[in-house]
Amino acid sequence: MIISDCKRENISGIYELLKNELGKNVSFETLENRIDKMLCDSNYKIFVAETDNKTIGFIGVHFGLAFEIDGKVMRIIALAVKEEYQNKGIGTALVKTAEEYAMGNDVTVIGVNSGLQRLPAHSFYEKQGFYRKGYSFIKSLE
Repeated sequence: MIISDCKRENISGIYELLKNELGKNVSFETLENRIDKMLCDSNYKIFVAETDNKTIGFIGVHFGLAFEIDGKVMRIIALAVKEEYQNKGIGTALVKTAEEYAMGNDVTVIGVNSGLQRLPAHSFYEKQGFYRKGYSFIKSLE
């Protein structure tokens, strides 16, 4: 398994992971446009895990500032590993890669949101050293 920066040729693999592992409903064209924008924006970073030239996992992060935190904040905005490769250390390796990148870019805090129903994901993040801080709320403007 190799972890590297995302390239355009990884988009179809990321699309499959979003759809199959995370249950996200987004069209391929919409995702392709979003990832193209992210790849050109230094506030985003995407790492992919590959084996045999197939994308089997990815992590996407976003950098920003917070009023109460010194330094930059990095938010994990997506993390997925193909089901048959889960529980083999790939998710951990992706998080560690993102953490190493963050440490080299003045990040002092990493945050992540996880759906209430995703109990295995909660356990995974806690094993990575994350702790529960509060609730996340969202409001659609459409």
